[in-house]
Amino acid sequence: MNNSRIEAGKSPAAGARVFRRCALAFVVTACCVCANGTQADTTGLEEMVVTAVKTEQPLNLVTDPKKPRQPLPANDGADYLKTIPGFSVIRKGGTDGDPVLRGMAGSRLSMLLDGESILGGCSNRMDPPTAYIFPETLDVIKVIKGPQTVKYGPGNSAGVVLFERNRERPQTTEWDVHTSLLAATAGRQDGLVDAAYRSPEFSIRGTITSASAGDYQDGDGVTVHSRYERWNGQLGFSWSPDDDTRLELSSARSDGEAAYADRGVDGSKFARENVNAKFVRNNISDLIQSVEVQGYYNYVDHVMDNYTLREPSGVMAMQMAMNPDRETSGGKLLVELEPQQDMELSIGLDTQQNRHSNRSSMNQSIGDYRDLKRVADAEFSQTGLFTELSWEPTPGGRWVAGARVDDWSLRDLRNEVQLSMMSSAGNPTAGEKREEQLYSGFMRIEKALEHSAPSSTTFYAGVGYTERFPDYWEIIAKESADSVSALDIEFEKTAQLDIGYIYRGEKLSASASLFANIIDDYLMIQSGYGKSNMSGSMDGMSDTRTTTIVRNTDARSWGAELDLGYHISENWRSELTLSSVRGANESDGATLAQLPPLEARLGLHYEYSAWSGGILWRALAAQDRVDIGKGNIAGQDFGPTDSANILSLNGGWRAIPELLVTAGIDNLLDETYAEHISRAGTAIPGFEQLARVNEPGRTLWMKAVYRF
Repeated sequence: MNNSRIEAGKSPAAGARVFRRCALAFVVTACCVCANGTQADTTGLEEMVVTAVKTEQPLNLVTDPKKPRQPLPANDGADYLKTIPGFSVIRKGGTDGDPVLRGMAGSRLSMLLDGESILGGCSNRMDPPTAYIFPETLDVIKVIKGPQTVKYGPGNSAGVVLFERNRERPQTTEWDVHTSLLAATAGRQDGLVDAAYRSPEFSIRGTITSASAGDYQDGDGVTVHSRYERWNGQLGFSWSPDDDTRLELSSARSDGEAAYADRGVDGSKFARENVNAKFVRNNISDLIQSVEVQGYYNYVDHVMDNYTLREPSGVMAMQMAMNPDRETSGGKLLVELEPQQDMELSIGLDTQQNRHSNRSSMNQSIGDYRDLKRVADAEFSQTGLFTELSWEPTPGGRWVAGARVDDWSLRDLRNEVQLSMMSSAGNPTAGEKREEQLYSGFMRIEKALEHSAPSSTTFYAGVGYTERFPDYWEIIAKESADSVSALDIEFEKTAQLDIGYIYRGEKLSASASLFANIIDDYLMIQSGYGKSNMSGSMDGMSDTRTTTIVRNTDARSWGAELDLGYHISENWRSELTLSSVRGANESDGATLAQLPPLEARLGLHYEYSAWSGGILWRALAAQDRVDIGKGNIAGQDFGPTDSANILSLNGGWRAIPELLVTAGIDNLLDETYAEHISRAGTAIPGFEQLARVNEPGRTLWMKAVYRF
């Protein structure tokens, strides 16, 4: 029998039971409220269901994660991002996919949760940062594309995503409660309560979420090993003695388990503990607009094994478990200045330290991993100094520029390098320390053309340069081509050009952007690389082995994004988004691997009074530009993919101003397809072998949101 429970007191199943009880109470409450016959609010009904996100400012997108959306995202950060043009997600199971922006993944795309860095523990990206982010508990998601800011940490060559909570000081005492319930096929059940008491002087906010789903089926009816359970709790306090002062303290805990269709183990524990403190002082003087100080601590405790969510079999017939963890602490000092009326200047310092360790058992019946001592393998430290300037010398014209320098250090704590589950070799760089000083900067011009209200047109062009230090998954978790250690691998340098156009009119809205970059010493991951087995040929063993390495190449990529929105009439609107990215591995004379294909989304939406309806057509082109065995830390190419067309429907009803009910059918025609960048399937007892981890087939869902 599989043991599907996790540690006592942290069981997601318990959270699911609470969810079902809350669901019953919610339905009863909603029915009683509707019976009162309160009139529906007919204002502000657009986008009851979000299917795309528009660019409102150059290279900046903002979306509300509390709104229902289609396709239905999992209860994690990556799936919420996939509704934004330019984003893709690498699927491994039902949740915890890796987000990809403009073909770039991993530390090329930074994720900050309320200003904090979260780093996972798994050396094979089972728990990317978005696995610990629960978007509906937040108030806004901001995306800054390209190396066009220096205020949010180092190395953001693809961009940065900010998951944030609102911090406005209320003028009166108020309660704000947001609750939601969701049910869908494959046993999907989500529940959330986000409640806050706010007063001008003191506020408290608590959030509880629970989410679970069973194994879904693809369009052919093939069951995918993909079930999961997750829960999250957070509590925050703030003190605002006046309009210009704010002190915040918060803490969070979360856990879960998830099945994976692309590997021989599942995640039986995703525990996170967090504390955060922030102090903000505004309007200090005519020159100093604000000072912000923040400190945080994150601890991730992750377990992967082959027996909690599956039966051990084959070469992995014994019960095996691995328990990596990571401690991350950091802080930030930010000073906002206004040297003159048309100029804003930011000066700041940020720092982060993280330590990774692991313990594992290849036979749980003989030696339980929990009885073993943790062994640290790496310590990273980063401190950055940055400045960013915004200047509006003329009405409608703005210059934005910034620069930062980062001091990096890494200590290699490994005495041995694990070559496989059963063999290891001495580490030639054991105890060595690597230090680097890296630089980044950008400059952008924005020009708003004069237009009669309510129309506006903005052109922009920017250049950015960033140097990115190799992350844990590149420099520690991988070998190099000529050594079992990659400590000497070169850091990555990206120079990029971004240009674009934004138009906002009474009926038509449009934005178009183009980007092109040159990447020197691109950190490419290559699987199936032949090397010596380190011990020579003996007992019939080959003197060679295949492994996964990291190597530097010279690369470039380029692409385009387009979004259009048109109000056909008072009740009808349409939207179209297009995204395309291509690339070249100049060193190998090949295409750049792990790039998603051309994608188009066409939506038609109707709103009338308290009702809405919509249809979404998503079209994926075939992708045959591949480089087998090469890619990034999240995945490597293993073959081309076919085109796909996915049709989805949604509807919404605002029963009363506080209650919104939405429903939908994703993949209405039950298309069998997979994202090109998704992982290959593996053999799992009781499941059909998958060539690629397919997307879910026809999915029915309903969601109720009650807020007052």
